[in-house]
Amino acid sequence: MRHADFSQYAIYIWFGFGAVLATTTVLLLRYRLFREGFEKQLLWIYWRVFKERAWEIFWGPTLLSVIFGIVTLWWPPTIIVFLSYLLTVVFMAGYYLWREQYIRLIPKFKVETIIAQVTDTENKDITKIFLQVLPECLTDAPVFECRARLLLVSKFDGHGNWIPTQMNSPLKLGWDYYGYEPLTIEPGIGQRLNICWWDNKFTAIIPTVEPMPSKIRGIMGPGPFKFDVRMSAKDCTPVDFSVTVNLLGRKWDAPQYVLLQKGQKDDTDYFANLGTDGAEPTPNY
Repeated sequence: MRHADFSQYAIYIWFGFGAVLATTTVLLLRYRLFREGFEKQLLWIYWRVFKERAWEIFWGPTLLSVIFGIVTLWWPPTIIVFLSYLLTVVFMAGYYLWREQYIRLIPKFKVETIIAQVTDTENKDITKIFLQVLPECLTDAPVFECRARLLLVSKFDGHGNWIPTQMNSPLKLGWDYYGYEPLTIEPGIGQRLNICWWDNKFTAIIPTVEPMPSKIRGIMGPGPFKFDVRMSAKDCTPVDFSVTVNLLGRKWDAPQYVLLQKGQKDDTDYFANLGTDGAEPTPNY
């Protein structure tokens, strides 16, 4: 009896055996991960939510269901048409479930709050006020690498015009307690950004920037000033806003300040209290 000679195919047999072994290992690993991913409680929650969303699309007031309902009045659907519609409903239900979670985790932020923070110093005779803004997360996702730059300082000329000063180079603005480097903004945690400061001894408004240019000496004073700021973060659209502040004719602890969004008109009367003593603070949010 003649036996088959497989010696010439030995290398191919080994390669085939290795391929089968590797495929089997991957499939077993995938199966374990697949099985572990299906938690009974989560699967039941998903099925309930999926059923409700699919039912809304199937019979609800969507364009898809309206078109399907009208067409079936004159043309009974074949099994292929019905299955196609059913698959479309399944796809759309899955998409809307995914979209809701995806949007919830897209990092976004806003800047709509301004604060005049009174701060004691190591010198008991000196008290500072820091004008701060508060960025806030708009979704459940943290905002990474958040930073802000002062783009321009303008001064009010008394005729309703903001005149740009020589402070026109982008400069880093500092965070309250955390310096000038980018940091993470987390939902529900108020991390303030310093815009400027002054104290009770010398009411000159000074921006909290790094580095501090020598040209600041030529514009220091009680204002009114406008600070144009851009705040940016990783994977986020930058937010541009302006902060105006005025101490002219006012007590040091009664500042006049406004937070303006990009394109927002400023109707503040900065000289309303000029020459009066003890003006009350008029913060604007």
